[in-house]
Amino acid sequence: MPTGTDRARGLNVWAGRTSVAIGALHIAAFTARTWPRWGDWIGGALHGEAAIKDPANAASMAEFWALPGSFAVPLVLLGLLVSRMARTGQEVPRYLGWVVGAWVLVGAWILEPSGFPLGLVPAALLLLAGRASARRAPAPA
Repeated sequence: MPTGTDRARGLNVWAGRTSVAIGALHIAAFTARTWPRWGDWIGGALHGEAAIKDPANAASMAEFWALPGSFAVPLVLLGLLVSRMARTGQEVPRYLGWVVGAWVLVGAWILEPSGFPLGLVPAALLLLAGRASARRAPAPA
């Protein structure tokens, strides 16, 4: 029978994997959608305060913040880190589930429809893992 630690480890691995999947799907979807703008961005179309404040760049700015400026890449990295920590037996901080959950709920409240509710899956897995690790099997005498 799995111990609380084994259960927490498995939940954390899956929290990491779902975070990676959500981030990767976000990157794939928005790369396809924003691909025509990448040349302009790399060429400096959004450099400087005048370019940022120019109403003609509003759509480009919104698309920039939807992908390269979004949290998708850090979400993938966080997912990889959580999975690695779990696989190597390191404890994932319990606050991580609460913070991810709060971020997701605020994002979903502000922007709907969106993919933010998908983030409830890794947040819940992290919270369940924290609960399972708190119920560790007693140490042998």
